[in-house]
Amino acid sequence: MKIMDQYLAAKIIPVAVVDNENELRNLADLCSQYIPAIELTMRTEYAMTALKILKKDYPQVATAAATILSTELADEVLLTGTELLISPGFTPKLVEYCAKKGYDYIPGVSTPAELEFCLSYGFKVIKFFPAEVAGGIKWLKAMESVYKHTEVQFMPLGGVSLENVSDYLKLDNVSACGGSWICPKNLIVANEWKEIENRFQEVCKLLKEV
Repeated sequence: MKIMDQYLAAKIIPVAVVDNENELRNLADLCSQYIPAIELTMRTEYAMTALKILKKDYPQVATAAATILSTELADEVLLTGTELLISPGFTPKLVEYCAKKGYDYIPGVSTPAELEFCLSYGFKVIKFFPAEVAGGIKWLKAMESVYKHTEVQFMPLGGVSLENVSDYLKLDNVSACGGSWICPKNLIVANEWKEIENRFQEVCKLLKEV
């Protein structure tokens, strides 16, 4: 199974910010047990090291490196063995570069114009961010009516929560959702691993019902 397919198959993907090995391994262990995927944001000095550990010690967890903001960072991430790249927003240069290089890349959009640019370069899996602020389910339904023939699939993130994620996943043009609420940074810093595990369990229960 390709990394993109394995990643999206998780349906609700934990989005994490980690600063050290203890945080990373606790999260990776939970992913291994409950949801075999993780979106690791490249917003800390430790993030690159974390990707290397995930690749080496947790190959069963489909890993995406998020917050990719430059072509240089994209290349650096791929050197860790991580194969999937995600951006929160839309950068034409980055879209063009990843298409030229053949990278597995999920660009971020929040407008039809940005979406059409990404489609023109062959990207069919698109991050919709910030989902709730940018129109949420109503926006996605509008995109479905116009772009269904392109077979585009969205991965909403931003304001998606345990309370509304089922509604997102019921849409035909949504393949998966990012879940930053599953392992928020404040709980990680406080070592509230039991609470985080409870959230993983809630997601697993919800996925059985969707």
